[in-house]
Parts: sequence; structure tokens; C-alpha cells
Amino acid sequence: MLTGEVNTSQMRLNEPEYSRHTRVFSPPGIFVEAAKYPTLWTGVLASTEPSEHLSIHDYPGSWRGLGLETILMMREQLYRFVLPLDARMNEPNPALEVIQSIALSVSPVALSVEVDSLPPRNLQVMGTQLPCSPLVPIRDIELISEPEISRVAQKVTDEDIPASESIWKLIDYDYSLDQVSRLMAVGLLGRERSRRLVPTRAAYKAVLDTYINRAIIELTDKKDCTTSTLQATKILGDTFTVLVQPGEPQVDYIRIEQFHGNQRKFYSFDDKKIHDSNVKASIYADQARFSVYRHLIQNSTRAHVTVFHLNSTPRSNALGPWLARAGVEDALQSSSVELEDTGNVLRVLESVLKPRLNIWADETPLLDRIGPRIHQLILSQ
Repeated sequence: MLTGEVNTSQMRLNEPEYSRHTRVFSPPGIFVEAAKYPTLWTGVLASTEPSEHLSIHDYPGSWRGLGLETILMMREQLYRFVLPLDARMNEPNPALEVIQSIALSVSPVALSVEVDSLPPRNLQVMGTQLPCSPLVPIRDIELISEPEISRVAQKVTDEDIPASESIWKLIDYDYSLDQVSRLMAVGLLGRERSRRLVPTRAAYKAVLDTYINRAIIELTDKKDCTTSTLQATKILGDTFTVLVQPGEPQVDYIRIEQFHGNQRKFYSFDDKKIHDSNVKASIYADQARFSVYRHLIQNSTRAHVTVFHLNSTPRSNALGPWLARAGVEDALQSSSVELEDTGNVLRVLESVLKPRLNIWADETPLLDRIGPRIHQLILSQ
């Protein structure tokens, strides 16, 4: 098992007991959401029922090959059991210590939570995060089973070093973006004197920015890719086409949503002079960039990458920006088509992209970013 992988072997769990103290089971998963600062809703994602495959409910790295409805059904099993905690907390707190132990675990954990009642399970779209069932306030949380603590994560989180160093180390050890972000959210990364609870979405943003900025620096003296290639995949109804070209390490992202005859386009280009079309484009592009830069780091190669993301399945939107990360990763692992020259790039893009290239290029700097020669060829047609 790789260091950052989740152990998918399951413990034998008894049936849940419904009472004021309810037994629940976490994949493990963590949830932190803003309430009224400095108070944050902090707790765990957990199911009231044991499951043979519980470990993958909050581990997207194990979802390859699963259908959309299967994934959404798994997410619906997970309530957000939370209690209010102070983000500026400096004193030891038993509840926070339990939550931090769960964040460090690599296998499912059985818990006891004190709760008045449970609402019906109902999948709630979380915008920038994966969907899950409703938020359930609790008064107390206790461990029933012993968490299987990752020794590497424990060692890294015990170090009094900047969060940027911890993030780079963990991802280099094959910990997923999701695992590292949950450690960040519950205040386990960074200099000890400055560690704080932060909302999960803010933790993702901090980890993404840190990793991408460091990756660009690390790629400075790496070799350039020598040819242009095109890779494509379809995942959970969405189509991803990835163009890799020689150039400075940059990632441009364009997303088209095409439903029932209506079409919307968002974009984010790796150029400070070009503003992102909106916040949604920025969030989705960051996840796509993570997959690209991790791929470039693993291959010690510099390249300019353009991502075309066609979203034509409304139901897949429930999965939020994670799908952009997963789709780009899947495309980069697929077989590639080598493009011999600039004109060939144009011809292949024209034949592969749906909708047509001119739709993707309309009112965006796409063609200038791919290359001036292509722009000239388009205009001459």
C-alpha cells in the first residue's frame, strides 16, 4: 500500500444503536464550516450504518470505474456531525483531539455522538465541495474504535515547520489533495503557534495555491516537452480534452456547460493580465491545475497545457470541482496523439472538440494562447 492510500480493508462493525448517544461510522472524513467567526462547525462525515465499502465513501481516489449514481448514493450516506468550536482555540479540547485523530486515520473509525435526532438522509449539493447529507449538531463525540494513524502524517504534523513544507512533503509521499486539506482544516499543519481551524473550502484553497506555486518553481530547471500531444477522456458524463505543448509551465482551463440547448462558458488562463471569467471558473481551474502540475512534477517536464472541459450532464454538477481534477488526471493517463506541427494542432482540435473550436475560442484569448499561427489560420478560413 502506498503511503498516502486509504486502507480499504474493513473492520467488523456492529449495527448502529439509535439513542441519545448514537454510534456512527466515519470513512474517515472531516467537515469544517464557518458559523459566526470565530466559531466554526467542526466535526466528521459519518454514516449511521456500517458498510463493507465505507472507506471509499470519502476517498475519491478509489472512485475510478464507479457510476455517477453509485457515487452520489455513497455521499448521501454521510451526515455532517458537527459541534461549534472556536477557531482561535489554543487550549487542549477533547472533541478537537478526537476530530484530529480521525483526520490522521487511514481506515474507518467507529464513534459515539450525542445527538437529539437525525433528519432524513438527503443529498445536499455543497458548491465547492463534494455533496453529502444534512448537517447534524451534536454535543459530544467519542472514539469507540482505535484510529489507524498514518505514521508519515503523524511525523509530518508533529514537525514545527511552515504549512507549505508540510503540504509539499505529504503530496510528495502520495497523500491526496483531500487528505492533506482535511489535515489543514483541523489545524494540524503549519508552525505550532499559528495553527488554527479553518473551513474546509479555505483549506483546499490554501493547499492548492501552495502546491501549484511550489510546483512552478520546481519546474523552472526541468526539461521542456519536445512535441505537442492531445489526450482525451470521458468521465461520469463529462468530456475532457487536454492539449500539451512546449512552453513555460502554464495551465489554461475552459469549461462549457451545454444543457437542453443552452450553453454557458467559463475560463481561467494562467496569465495575470487575463481575468478569470468568474469565481466558479477559478475554483474549477485550480483543481484542474493541481492534476496537471502533479503530472508535470512526476515526469520532470515543463509544458503549456490547455484543458477543454465539456459538461453536458447536469447531474454531475453535484460533484463540484472535484470532477475537473479527476477528469484531467484521467485524461493525462490516457493514450496520447502526437501532433507534428502547428497546423496539425488546429486540424486535430477541429476534428476532436465538441462543440467546434470556434465556440471555445469565441470571446476568449484561447487562440492567442495556443499560438499566433493557429490564430492566423483560423482567420484565413
